[in-house]
Amino acid sequence: MLRVTPLYGSSGHHPSSPSISLPPSSTLIEYGGVRVLINVGWDEGFAVRKDDDGGGGGGEGGDGGRSKVKAAVAKNEGEGEEGSGSGGGDGDGDGGNGSAVDDVTPRDLPEVDAVLITDSTLSALGGLPVYYGSDGRRRRRLRRARGGEDVDVDFDDVPPVYGTHPTVKMGQMTLYDHHANVSLDGGNPGYALSDVDALFGGSGPDSSAGFRTLKYSQTLTLTDRGRAYDPSLTGAAASEQGRPALGITGHRAGHVSGGTFWVLRRLADETEVVVAPTYHHARERHLDSASLHKFGAAADVLVTRPGGPGGMLGKLYAPPPVAPGEKAKKAILTSPAVGRDEGEFVETAMAALRRGGNVLCPVDASGRVLELLLVLNGHWERHRLGSAYNLCWVGPMSIPTLEFARAQLEWMSSPLGAQFDSGRGHPYSLRSVTVCSSVAELDAAIEASGGNPTLALASGATLDFGPARDLLVRWGENQDNAVILTNAGRC
Repeated sequence: MLRVTPLYGSSGHHPSSPSISLPPSSTLIEYGGVRVLINVGWDEGFAVRKDDDGGGGGGEGGDGGRSKVKAAVAKNEGEGEEGSGSGGGDGDGDGGNGSAVDDVTPRDLPEVDAVLITDSTLSALGGLPVYYGSDGRRRRRLRRARGGEDVDVDFDDVPPVYGTHPTVKMGQMTLYDHHANVSLDGGNPGYALSDVDALFGGSGPDSSAGFRTLKYSQTLTLTDRGRAYDPSLTGAAASEQGRPALGITGHRAGHVSGGTFWVLRRLADETEVVVAPTYHHARERHLDSASLHKFGAAADVLVTRPGGPGGMLGKLYAPPPVAPGEKAKKAILTSPAVGRDEGEFVETAMAALRRGGNVLCPVDASGRVLELLLVLNGHWERHRLGSAYNLCWVGPMSIPTLEFARAQLEWMSSPLGAQFDSGRGHPYSLRSVTVCSSVAELDAAIEASGGNPTLALASGATLDFGPARDLLVRWGENQDNAVILTNAGRC
């Protein structure tokens, strides 16, 4: 039997819902005797109440790249205290302007055998450290269960979390960025940096704690006892792990680097359930289109948003079936091109810059911003605009995010890899982009250019926190300036 239970996020589609954007979600799927959680999303607008035990402070430990990332967070927090314009807040821990989190999300998540994460955005994995962190809701739940006695929580009972390598790396950047933005306002993000390190730090294909990475088309088999199946086990160990029950395979979903939709195959009868909360069927500059049309139309069950590829519109993009020996036919419709949208976006921005104004584009920390950077950097280089207009990317995690993006070409579109292999330079060298980790650094870059008009991609997609909020307050009263919301769900 298949049972699909939306835990939160589904009400955002209802006409009476107060949400105007696609909400973060978490969905429980019970299939083949296995319980799987799809995403543990969060939103910048969710305010963690004061009685939630999610600590706002950073933790100790970590090494290598994580130490550098945490140092970047600490550097930003220090600059905020010195008055870089990041906002003070009242320090009561109520979390700012958003809705109280317990009004829209459950107090706790059900026990599951595995958690599958579709992408690195806050709406897909932002709730992981909140629910599973040692300083968050798990500690409060265990404290209640032990009659108020304080407990030290480790991560041994956290269900295995699966995602692609870019989801792990960019997901860390997303959570660090969110933590820095909310903390600088005196809010409570609901988790500590040590929680992020513990959940993501042991990531790998064979990790026993934290994230476990999978490649596209790699199949994970879970047993009827909820364990990862190991065919090399024999005897009592093989009996203890149980019988193979469910095969889980991730495929390219587009939208963001490493974005995944999941195919769940029940091994008893080979029936398939395709779970695709987020996908993009158009090819973009930094990503190939989703391969969902290959699996969604033929699946026994498709769990997706309304109007997905299982409907008539999606079938128009799939090539018609042909008899054996016949020549393959083209799709009735080609995947929609993104060139027109790019042109409108660039022209709107340039119109404001030409009249002497500044342009603010609120963006996420490490997802869709990578596409916007390629679009704008290419336009600046083609038209040699660097001497007249500033193009800046500002965010607490912008520098390490760019470093990770440069190492992920194998997960991006083939033309980007071909550009690098042919010696024409790295696509993410971004020679026309000034990368800033704070508003203070952005101010210095504008001053160094002589006060040229500036287009700023600023962290804080909801405009509630972070550099985007600070720049909105600063630039909002000038009619020559412009704010461009690149996420249609925020409009």
